[in-house]
Amino acid sequence: MKIAWISDFNLIGSGYLNISIPLITELSKRGHEIKCAGLAYKGEEHTYPCSIIPAKNIQEAMAITSNLKNLWNYDAMVVALDVPVQLRILQMMNQKPVPYFGIMPIEGDPLCLTWAIALAAMDKAYIISEFGLAEAKKAGIQEAEYIQIGLDTDAWRFPTPEERKSVRRALFNADDEDFIVLTVADNQARKLLSRSMEIFADFAKDKEKVTYAMVTREELPIGWRLRDYAQELGISGNLKIFERGMKFNQLWSIYAASDCFLLTSKAEGLGVPLLEAMAVGVPCIGTNCTAIAEVLGEGRGFLIDTYECCQHRDPFGNSNRYFASREHGLELLNHVYENRVELLQRENCREYVEAREWNIAADQLETGLFEKVKDE
Repeated sequence: MKIAWISDFNLIGSGYLNISIPLITELSKRGHEIKCAGLAYKGEEHTYPCSIIPAKNIQEAMAITSNLKNLWNYDAMVVALDVPVQLRILQMMNQKPVPYFGIMPIEGDPLCLTWAIALAAMDKAYIISEFGLAEAKKAGIQEAEYIQIGLDTDAWRFPTPEERKSVRRALFNADDEDFIVLTVADNQARKLLSRSMEIFADFAKDKEKVTYAMVTREELPIGWRLRDYAQELGISGNLKIFERGMKFNQLWSIYAASDCFLLTSKAEGLGVPLLEAMAVGVPCIGTNCTAIAEVLGEGRGFLIDTYECCQHRDPFGNSNRYFASREHGLELLNHVYENRVELLQRENCREYVEAREWNIAADQLETGLFEKVKDE
C-alpha cells in the first residue's frame, strides 16, 4: 500500500516524530511504501525507511500531498498532528482524495463541538490515550480507537549501579546522598513549570544536596524566565537546565542519574516523558488529571491532588485545566525522598512500558488502512 504521511518531523525534538517514525518503520517492514510531508523538517540526512519532503507550513504540506497524489497515486493519508491542525487540513480539502487517518492526543475534557466535527470527518481517528478515547466517545465519535503508543525499551533501560553512579558524578557531581529531581517538559503554559519549581523550592528549604534538573526550551519566548523565577524562589544554586534536542545517550543519562520525575502539567494527551522515566526506573509524581492519571494509575506513580477552585477552561479547545496542589506535591516529593531506595527501578512500572509494543499499534493501523481502502 502507498501511504502519504503528514506530521512534525523536527529532528531536534518532536513528540510526533517519536510517534510517526516507529509506526512508519513497522509498516515499512511489512512492505508498505510511505512518503512524508515533514513540517519543521529542514532536509537533514536521516536513516528512516521513508522519504521526507520539507514543508514550511500546512499549505506546503498540502501542496506536497497533492503533487504526490498526481505523481505517485497513494492509497491513504495518515496525519499525526494536534486536532486543530488536522481540522485546518480537513477544511483545506474540497474532498478527501483517499481515506484519511488521524493520529492525535486529546489532552483535556470535554471535547469541544468543532473538534468533534473534525474527528467525525476522518475515516478513523486514532487517539493516544484511553482518556482521550473516552472523551471522543462522549462526543459521539464512532470511528475512534485508542492506539497504544510504545517505547524502545531496549534503549530506554534500567542503568546498572555502576552506570548510575558514573552519570550522577559526571552530570551533577553527585554521590549516593544527593537527591535529583527531574522534569522533562516544554517551556509553555500547559506544562506549568512554575508549579514544579515551587514544589521543589518548598522541598529544598530544609535539605542539603538536592538538585532540580530540567530539560526544556529555556529561551522560548512564550515560556517562563526560569532562572529569574529560580532566583525569586531561592533555588538558583539547585537548578540545572538542559536544552532539549540533545543526543539520546545524554538524555538517557539524565534520567538514569535522577531519583524522582516530577510533572505538574495542567493536562496531558499522554505524557511520553513519564513512560521514559518509568522505563529507566525513576519514580514518577504527576498531576492527578487526564492521561497522567491513566499512565501513573494502579500504583505505578504518585498523583498530586488538584485545586478544584482553580479549575478553568483553556483557549485550546475550551478544555479544562487542572492545577496541582503545591502542598500535596511537597508531601509526595518528601515521600519519594524518604523511600528512594525502595522506589527506584520498580518492575511493575517497567512491565507496563514494555507491554506497549509498537508492532501492536502497527497491526491496528494496518488493519484500519486495509479495511477503509478496500471499502473505497
